[in-house]
Amino acid sequence: GANIPKIFEARGEVFLSRAVFESLNEEKKEAGEELYANPRNAAAGSLKLLDPKLTAKRPLDIFAYWLRNESSQPASHMETLSLLGDWGFIVEPNRAVFDSIEKLIDHLRRWEAERHNLPYETDGIVIKVNGPAQQAALGATSHHPRYAIAFKYPPEQKPTKILAITIQVGRTGALTPVAELEPIPLSGTTVSRATLHNEDEICRKDIRV
Repeated sequence: GANIPKIFEARGEVFLSRAVFESLNEEKKEAGEELYANPRNAAAGSLKLLDPKLTAKRPLDIFAYWLRNESSQPASHMETLSLLGDWGFIVEPNRAVFDSIEKLIDHLRRWEAERHNLPYETDGIVIKVNGPAQQAALGATSHHPRYAIAFKYPPEQKPTKILAITIQVGRTGALTPVAELEPIPLSGTTVSRATLHNEDEICRKDIRV
Protein backbone atom coordinates (compact mmCIF):
# COMPACT_ATOMS: atom_id res chain seq x y z
CA GLY A 1 0.00 0.00 0.00
CA ALA A 2 0.91 3.66 -0.31
CA ASN A 3 1.54 6.29 2.40
CA ILE A 4 1.84 3.76 5.22
CA PRO A 5 2.99 5.60 8.39
CA LYS A 6 6.15 4.43 10.12
CA ILE A 7 4.27 3.90 13.39
CA PHE A 8 0.64 2.86 13.80
CA GLU A 9 -1.35 0.38 15.87
CA ALA A 10 -3.75 -2.15 14.41
CA ARG A 11 -5.92 -4.63 16.31
CA GLY A 12 -7.96 -7.57 15.19
CA GLU A 13 -9.40 -10.98 15.99
CA VAL A 14 -7.35 -14.14 15.49
CA PHE A 15 -9.11 -17.17 14.02
CA LEU A 16 -8.61 -20.53 12.32
CA SER A 17 -10.47 -21.27 9.11
CA ARG A 18 -12.57 -24.44 8.93
CA ALA A 19 -10.18 -25.98 6.36
CA VAL A 20 -7.09 -25.32 8.50
CA PHE A 21 -8.85 -26.63 11.62
CA GLU A 22 -9.77 -29.88 9.87
CA SER A 23 -6.19 -30.22 8.57
CA LEU A 24 -4.74 -29.69 12.07
CA ASN A 25 -7.07 -32.29 13.56
CA GLU A 26 -6.17 -34.76 10.81
CA GLU A 27 -2.48 -34.35 11.74
CA LYS A 28 -3.27 -34.85 15.44
CA LYS A 29 -5.36 -37.93 14.61
CA GLU A 30 -2.49 -39.50 12.63
CA ALA A 31 -0.10 -38.74 15.53
CA GLY A 32 -2.53 -40.38 17.99
CA GLU A 33 -3.02 -37.11 19.88
CA GLU A 34 -6.22 -35.70 21.37
CA LEU A 35 -8.19 -33.67 18.81
CA TYR A 36 -9.07 -29.99 19.17
CA ALA A 37 -12.70 -29.46 20.21
CA ASN A 38 -13.37 -26.57 17.81
CA PRO A 39 -11.54 -23.83 15.82
CA ARG A 40 -11.98 -21.24 18.57
CA ASN A 41 -10.29 -23.42 21.19
CA ALA A 42 -7.52 -24.33 18.74
CA ALA A 43 -6.84 -20.65 17.94
CA ALA A 44 -6.88 -19.61 21.61
CA GLY A 45 -4.63 -22.54 22.55
CA SER A 46 -2.18 -21.60 19.80
CA LEU A 47 -1.86 -18.05 21.17
CA LYS A 48 -1.28 -19.31 24.72
CA LEU A 49 1.66 -21.56 23.80
CA LEU A 50 4.74 -20.60 25.80
CA ASP A 51 7.06 -21.05 22.81
CA PRO A 52 6.35 -18.33 20.17
CA LYS A 53 8.10 -20.49 17.54
CA LEU A 54 5.35 -23.09 17.96
CA THR A 55 2.68 -20.40 17.66
CA ALA A 56 4.36 -19.14 14.48
CA LYS A 57 3.98 -22.59 12.93
CA ARG A 58 0.20 -22.53 13.38
CA PRO A 59 -1.62 -21.25 10.27
CA LEU A 60 -3.57 -18.55 12.13
CA ASP A 61 -5.38 -15.71 10.38
CA ILE A 62 -6.52 -12.35 11.74
CA PHE A 63 -9.36 -10.02 10.75
CA ALA A 64 -8.14 -6.45 11.41
CA TYR A 65 -10.84 -4.06 12.64
CA TRP A 66 -9.18 -1.18 14.56
CA LEU A 67 -6.52 1.38 13.71
CA ARG A 68 -4.75 4.16 15.59
CA ASN A 69 -2.64 6.38 13.39
CA GLU A 70 -1.27 9.54 15.01
CA SER A 71 -0.91 11.49 11.75
CA SER A 72 -4.53 11.19 10.55
CA GLN A 73 -7.59 9.06 11.18
CA PRO A 74 -10.08 7.95 8.48
CA ALA A 75 -13.43 9.73 8.42
CA SER A 76 -15.46 6.60 9.27
CA HIS A 77 -15.14 3.06 10.56
CA MET A 78 -15.79 1.68 7.06
CA GLU A 79 -12.96 3.84 5.68
CA THR A 80 -10.70 2.49 8.45
CA LEU A 81 -11.44 -1.09 7.34
CA SER A 82 -10.80 -0.20 3.70
CA LEU A 83 -7.48 1.45 4.62
CA LEU A 84 -6.39 -1.62 6.62
CA GLY A 85 -7.22 -3.74 3.59
CA ASP A 86 -5.15 -1.45 1.35
CA TRP A 87 -2.20 -1.88 3.75
CA GLY A 88 -2.31 -5.66 3.36
CA PHE A 89 -4.37 -6.74 6.37
CA ILE A 90 -7.15 -9.28 6.03
CA VAL A 91 -10.46 -7.49 6.62
CA GLU A 92 -13.89 -9.10 6.93
CA PRO A 93 -15.20 -9.04 3.31
CA ASN A 94 -18.91 -9.11 4.23
CA ARG A 95 -18.94 -5.79 6.09
CA ALA A 96 -21.79 -3.39 5.33
CA VAL A 97 -23.13 -0.01 6.45
CA PHE A 98 -26.83 0.87 6.88
CA ASP A 99 -28.84 4.08 7.20
CA SER A 100 -31.77 2.53 9.09
CA ILE A 101 -32.31 0.00 11.86
CA GLU A 102 -34.74 -1.92 9.62
CA LYS A 103 -32.04 -2.60 7.04
CA LEU A 104 -29.67 -3.70 9.79
CA ILE A 105 -32.26 -6.14 11.16
CA ASP A 106 -32.82 -7.58 7.66
CA HIS A 107 -29.03 -8.06 7.40
CA LEU A 108 -28.90 -9.88 10.74
CA ARG A 109 -31.75 -12.19 9.72
CA ARG A 110 -30.12 -13.02 6.37
CA TRP A 111 -26.82 -14.00 7.98
CA GLU A 112 -28.38 -16.25 10.61
CA ALA A 113 -28.53 -18.99 7.96
CA GLU A 114 -25.78 -17.84 5.59
CA ARG A 115 -23.08 -17.73 8.31
CA HIS A 116 -22.85 -21.52 8.15
CA ASN A 117 -21.51 -21.21 4.58
CA LEU A 118 -18.58 -19.00 5.60
CA PRO A 119 -15.06 -20.54 5.54
CA TYR A 120 -14.76 -19.78 9.28
CA GLU A 121 -17.09 -20.12 12.26
CA THR A 122 -19.00 -17.23 13.81
CA ASP A 123 -21.72 -17.02 16.45
CA GLY A 124 -22.82 -13.45 15.74
CA ILE A 125 -22.19 -10.05 14.21
CA VAL A 126 -20.56 -6.97 15.75
CA ILE A 127 -22.58 -3.80 15.19
CA LYS A 128 -20.65 -0.51 15.38
CA VAL A 129 -21.42 3.19 15.08
CA ASN A 130 -19.71 4.32 11.87
CA GLY A 131 -18.76 7.93 12.73
CA PRO A 132 -15.62 8.61 14.85
CA ALA A 133 -17.23 11.72 16.41
CA GLN A 134 -20.24 9.69 17.59
CA GLN A 135 -17.89 6.92 18.79
CA ALA A 136 -15.95 9.47 20.87
CA ALA A 137 -19.18 10.94 22.28
CA LEU A 138 -20.43 7.50 23.33
CA GLY A 139 -17.07 6.68 24.93
CA ALA A 140 -16.17 3.41 26.62
CA THR A 141 -16.23 1.65 29.95
CA SER A 142 -13.10 0.04 31.43
CA HIS A 143 -14.32 -3.19 29.83
CA HIS A 144 -15.75 -2.34 26.38
CA PRO A 145 -16.58 0.49 23.96
CA ARG A 146 -20.16 1.83 24.11
CA TYR A 147 -20.26 2.33 20.32
CA ALA A 148 -20.06 -1.41 19.54
CA ILE A 149 -22.27 -4.33 20.50
CA ALA A 150 -22.07 -8.03 19.67
CA PHE A 151 -25.32 -9.49 18.35
CA LYS A 152 -25.32 -13.21 19.14
CA TYR A 153 -27.42 -15.75 17.27
CA PRO A 154 -29.28 -18.42 19.24
CA PRO A 155 -26.98 -21.38 19.98
CA GLU A 156 -27.26 -24.29 17.59
CA GLN A 157 -29.52 -27.08 18.85
CA LYS A 158 -29.84 -30.70 17.70
CA PRO A 159 -31.56 -33.76 19.20
CA THR A 160 -29.58 -36.82 20.28
CA LYS A 161 -30.03 -39.90 22.46
CA ILE A 162 -28.85 -40.53 26.03
CA LEU A 163 -27.09 -43.92 25.96
CA ALA A 164 -26.20 -44.06 29.66
CA ILE A 165 -25.87 -41.94 32.79
CA THR A 166 -22.60 -42.31 34.70
CA ILE A 167 -21.31 -40.69 37.90
CA GLN A 168 -18.28 -38.41 37.78
CA VAL A 169 -16.22 -37.97 40.97
CA GLY A 170 -14.69 -34.50 41.38
CA ARG A 171 -11.41 -33.73 43.18
CA THR A 172 -13.38 -32.68 46.30
CA GLY A 173 -15.38 -35.91 46.24
CA ALA A 174 -18.50 -34.29 44.75
CA LEU A 175 -20.56 -36.70 42.62
CA THR A 176 -22.02 -35.39 39.36
CA PRO A 177 -24.26 -37.39 37.00
CA VAL A 178 -23.03 -37.29 33.39
CA ALA A 179 -25.14 -38.12 30.33
CA GLU A 180 -23.23 -40.27 27.82
CA LEU A 181 -24.69 -39.17 24.49
CA GLU A 182 -24.91 -40.58 20.99
CA PRO A 183 -22.14 -38.37 19.47
CA ILE A 184 -23.51 -35.44 17.48
CA PRO A 185 -21.73 -32.62 15.56
CA LEU A 186 -22.69 -29.26 17.06
CA SER A 187 -21.18 -25.80 16.50
CA GLY A 188 -17.91 -27.14 15.11
CA THR A 189 -17.38 -29.84 17.72
CA THR A 190 -18.64 -33.34 18.45
CA VAL A 191 -20.67 -33.56 21.66
CA SER A 192 -20.72 -36.94 23.40
CA ARG A 193 -21.12 -36.04 27.11
CA ALA A 194 -23.10 -33.51 29.16
CA THR A 195 -23.10 -32.95 32.92
CA LEU A 196 -26.49 -33.25 34.62
CA HIS A 197 -25.77 -30.86 37.50
CA ASN A 198 -29.10 -28.98 37.55
CA GLU A 199 -31.74 -31.09 39.29
CA ASP A 200 -34.62 -28.74 38.34
CA GLU A 201 -33.72 -28.99 34.64
CA ILE A 202 -33.37 -32.79 34.86
CA CYS A 203 -36.89 -32.98 36.28
CA ARG A 204 -38.34 -30.38 33.87
CA LYS A 205 -36.95 -32.16 30.79
CA ASP A 206 -37.55 -35.64 32.24
CA ILE A 207 -33.98 -36.65 31.36
CA ARG A 208 -33.42 -40.39 31.32
CA VAL A 209 -31.77 -43.12 29.25
